[in-house]
This record gives sequence, structure tokens and C-alpha cells, in this order.
Amino acid sequence: MAAVILPPELMRSREAERLTDEARRLLTFLVSLLPDLNPNEPRTCVRYKEAHDKLQLRQKGTTYGESLKKQGLAALADWTAATGKPAITGMIVDGTSLMPAKGYYKPFGRSVDDFEWWRDQLRRSKEFDWAPYLPFSIEGTPTPIATDIEEPAAQRVETRVYRVLRDTELALRVKKAHNYECQICGQTIVLKDGTRYAEAHHIRPLGRPHDGPDAQENILCLCPNHHVELDYGVRAIAREELRVVEGHNVGTKYLKYHNDHIAANGS
Repeated sequence: MAAVILPPELMRSREAERLTDEARRLLTFLVSLLPDLNPNEPRTCVRYKEAHDKLQLRQKGTTYGESLKKQGLAALADWTAATGKPAITGMIVDGTSLMPAKGYYKPFGRSVDDFEWWRDQLRRSKEFDWAPYLPFSIEGTPTPIATDIEEPAAQRVETRVYRVLRDTELALRVKKAHNYECQICGQTIVLKDGTRYAEAHHIRPLGRPHDGPDAQENILCLCPNHHVELDYGVRAIAREELRVVEGHNVGTKYLKYHNDHIAANGS
């Protein structure tokens, strides 16, 4: 019997399904750091504690490395090894030695002193297209720069990566609650495969200088048009205009912040 060759899109979809939620969240975080990674400069990697803190994980081990392993790191390493992806988990290093832990090399059958292989994996990670394996990204369709993105317009090539980072598990929960329908106009986008597409908007943006929280009360499910309008401060948000569903309450203080600090300034 001849072997069945799956189309690339289906193959990527099946590979993505093998990622656990924790591993996907960690992968999304690491991909967001790739623009600043220099494979020849370990100081540009992220430390175990920093990754643990950024992901707001609970301590589940005596060390941050052990805790990360239990919350996505081991699963992501096994997935990259099993699917032939670059060993992107090498971006996480010990704060003192600036090297990955010995366990990093094990899933790939490499010796713990194979530093050239490690650096090559970092280079491959920068060059690899991770978009098909990240949540809520549409290849070739970057989301406009939001108010909490500090990069200038000339850097828009990086925008999609940062937007993906903000599509957290909470954002997915909000989207599902609203059946991917915009809370302002009720519209959704149906993709070719029949799935629905919407965007999560943090009412008080996460980045500086706003420092909003990643909380359901601070998230709206929006169509791309209304997302852009709110990102750029084109419109204020009236609570009475928002479509509501059980289990998702929008915080009044976040709406007020948007109206006072973003819509009032137009950005």
C-alpha cells in the first residue's frame, strides 16, 4: 500500500494539535522574544526565573527550571524533537552559567557540551516560521499596531508576533464565550475551513505606559475593524453598546480608562 502524503497545511494542523496548552503558551512567549535573540550572545536569551515570572506560573518545583518543566517546558521540548522543529527551548538559560540545563539536550540525543549545535538551533529558531503553530494567528494578515505596542511603524514586520503573545488563554475563553462575534457589531469572520475568527482587545492595554492586567474583565471580543478603532482611540466605549454573555463581565474601570486616556487622546 502506498504511503499517504498529507498536504502541508493538514500536516501542520495535526502537529499543532499535539501541543499542550502550556507548551503552546511557552512557545508563544519564546517566539515573541526571537527578534531580540542573538544566537552568538547568550545574554540575549531568557533566564528560567524571568520566563517563569513573565508567564505568571505557580511554583511547582524546588527550582524555576523544574517548575517550568512541569508547566510546558518538557512538553514543548518533546514536541519540537518529535516533529523535527528547531530546539527553541534552548532560549531559556540558567541565570549564572547562561547555558541551558543538561535536560535540554536529552530529547534530541545530543551531548551536554554540544554548544555549536545549541547555537545552530537558536539560529534555526529565528529563521523558522512558527506562525502555523501559534494561537489565533493568520499567516500574512498582521494585526495593526495597538496602543500598547511601542515599536515604530517601520517595525511593523514584528507586529504579528507581539499580537499573538497577547492572545492568552483568557482571551481565547472570552472569544469562545461570544462565539467569536464582535461585542460591538455582532459580526464574525468565517474562514475557508469553516472556523470563526475574532480578535481579543485589552481595554486598558498591557504594555507601557498603560500597564493593564491580563484579566477577562479587561478583554473584549471584537471584529478587526472595531479592534483597530479602539486601538487607535477612534471611538469611546459605551457599556450599553456592548453585547454581553453570561460569565463575561466587562470592568467599568477599564472602560473609563479607555475613554479617559485613549479615546480622549486619539491614541
